[in-house]
Amino acid sequence: MEIKPQRYRLAIVFHTLFFPFTYPELIDSLKKRGYSVLPLPRPAPTGPRVYVGGHIATKEGCTVDVNDDRKIIASEGSQVENIIKSVEELMGIAEKDFRLNLERDIDYTELTGELIVKSEGSPIENIEEFVGDKYNVFDEIMGIETSAYSIRMVPKGYLPSNRKWFDIRIEPRVTMPEYEYYVDIVYRDENIDNVLTFAHEVNSKILSLIRKIGGE
Repeated sequence: MEIKPQRYRLAIVFHTLFFPFTYPELIDSLKKRGYSVLPLPRPAPTGPRVYVGGHIATKEGCTVDVNDDRKIIASEGSQVENIIKSVEELMGIAEKDFRLNLERDIDYTELTGELIVKSEGSPIENIEEFVGDKYNVFDEIMGIETSAYSIRMVPKGYLPSNRKWFDIRIEPRVTMPEYEYYVDIVYRDENIDNVLTFAHEVNSKILSLIRKIGGE
């Protein structure tokens, strides 16, 4: 099997009274760490508490994204290890330059991702066999034999609104259902270290899940 990453995004959500990353201080902090700053609005905003939003800087294939309304700072790109490194740099900026306490001031951290996985077996057949005949109850209603098309897993006993949550969806890729899987990932936790650990392991975990589906 071969993973073809499409996009990863690691976002830190803060619950401070005010969004801490003000302009131009955030821009200066990113520049000091080797980020290329994207063009900002002209004229530059001014005032006692000023923010810039959207994609503001890039480094090593990662783009830093800021949303002051939602109190989010994030890094996104196609290589998960680079994204982790970028977020660790953002954590350093938060602690050293903005005097934040990451244990106290972070609401939660969330990893999202989209992957294509090239498979030796047929994804559409593997999923149908893995789920078995549970969908037979729908045959009479639909007037045709039915089967599962996707597998979706979440943590038992948790709600989507919980800060601790994951949602992983695995299905055949629409354009190549006999050769490739499409995988959509959400992983969220109040503990940033748990999210970073999962991010380091995300590719190997997805391959392990797909091997289970394929009966390996």
